Amino acid sequence: MIYLISNTPFDDESVEQILLCDIKFNKFNIDLSEFDALIVTSKNGINSLKFNSIILADILVFAIGKATALSCREFGFTQIYEAKNSHGSEFGAEILEKLYGKKVLFIKAKETISNLDIYFNQNGIDISVIDGYENLILKKDISSKPKSNSILIFTSPINVRAFIQNLGWDNSYKAVAIGKATAQALKPYTDPIISKSQTIKDCVELAKSLK
Repeated sequence: MIYLISNTPFDDESVEQILLCDIKFNKFNIDLSEFDALIVTSKNGINSLKFNSIILADILVFAIGKATALSCREFGFTQIYEAKNSHGSEFGAEILEKLYGKKVLFIKAKETISNLDIYFNQNGIDISVIDGYENLILKKDISSKPKSNSILIFTSPINVRAFIQNLGWDNSYKAVAIGKATAQALKPYTDPIISKSQTIKDCVELAKSLK
């Protein structure tokens, strides 16, 4: 059986989803027109703009991944740079030179692994940071634990932490990680396979190939 450990809905009858985290959006007020560029590394960054009824401005947006870029378009942004690299540190290096001379806003999760804001600060970028949302770990009954020999898909490091905290681990599990940071979180428990593309769809296809 394939299990998807994510709070992002995915419709596939052959995959069972386990919800272990919830998103809490934080209140803030910002005038996007005061900035030249916006960085978003998750569609939840855009969802936090919606949550706070932030008014759209025609600025350049740097987005990680297809899902995030799509959320940017749906919000109304038209100048969108979709990064070639979906891994945090590589994404930072890719867009660094494009940020010089710009006033930049970065909307991120309260807790992150990549520390992109520190990286940009250290490299002289004029950047303002907002913790637009945070991931909260839910309590789950042990009866939800996947059976032995299951294939598990993890979409973030906090989902790994939530799984271990709630359900523990079984050495018979195989794991698919959506990215390098998620894979690193899994290293103490297993040797995960990293999806070449950072989308849930591609992770599911990879998991199916392991059956």
